[in-house]
Amino acid sequence: MNRLFKEEALIFLQERKLNELADVIIKKRSRIKNLLRLLYSTDAILRWRAIEAVGVVVDKLADNDYEAARNIIRSLFWSINDESGGIGWSAPECIGEIIYRRPVDFKEFASIIISFTDEEMLLPGVLWAAGRIAQADPELVREFVPELVGYIDNPNPVVRGYILRFLYIIGEKAPLDYNSCLLDDFNMVPVYENGFLKETSVAELARLHIQR
Repeated sequence: MNRLFKEEALIFLQERKLNELADVIIKKRSRIKNLLRLLYSTDAILRWRAIEAVGVVVDKLADNDYEAARNIIRSLFWSINDESGGIGWSAPECIGEIIYRRPVDFKEFASIIISFTDEEMLLPGVLWAAGRIAQADPELVREFVPELVGYIDNPNPVVRGYILRFLYIIGEKAPLDYNSCLLDDFNMVPVYENGFLKETSVAELARLHIQR
């Protein structure tokens, strides 16, 4: 990564100046590759802000070069395809963020990203994407509720938490009658909202359904 741009990008992400970062990248589009590398960062807050930034970049780019914006989405799908030679960490979250920002323009990608639920390593990201898309247009993912609710007893607490969050966002009640143990599940789940990464428990996410 170009050292000067790397330092600039890190500052923008740390300060959450995503529009400014997007403007810099769009002026020299080859820099999008540098931003995409940050999706692999071990710094969780930096990685989540990079995910958010990719959404902003694609949103802005689509205003002037719709096909270039779609190509970025295709490259993200390519990164999670076996043919790419590796797993695209954070790609599902990125795709969800992009669709959230442009639900009308990119709605056809919603069903495609949901189809990756059979990839265990990608499942948390796919469920996060489903929730993010639901925040913009619940109808894009509503048909998948019967399929996704089956992951509510998954051994991964993050998966359990994200399916509870997805169901809450979309306005569907979690089947707690058959999964009451979730109300006493204090495993922690990372949740990124409004630029901040917090930890909540599966139990707290389950209780939202009771409080509704």
